[in-house]
Amino acid sequence: MIDHDETFDNDPLAGIVRASRAEHFEPGFSDRVIARLSANREPELSTVLERHFLKIVPIAAAASLMLAAYNWWGAHETASSPIEAVLNLPQVTLASAYAPSVLYGAAVTGSETP
Repeated sequence: MIDHDETFDNDPLAGIVRASRAEHFEPGFSDRVIARLSANREPELSTVLERHFLKIVPIAAAASLMLAAYNWWGAHETASSPIEAVLNLPQVTLASAYAPSVLYGAAVTGSETP
């Protein structure tokens, strides 16, 4: 806190500041504040979600198209259809689906017991 000495009572600058201060607000000030606060309400959740959705969707769509083009470029010669090339999923057979070496990254070490 600031200690107030008697020296500030005789200071001409302190007297000017003290004389120019407002003693009270103008009539109707509280009504104007309440009106301004009620006019500046926060937007609803749906409005906020829509705003963010409109910002994110073009970026996500562009990234998806880039990934699809990259997948197609890497697999268009070996895939039997354009959709398979775009998805670029590995070929799965019944034998490879049940092979223990491809289940959750397990390795065949020969020490497994049935």
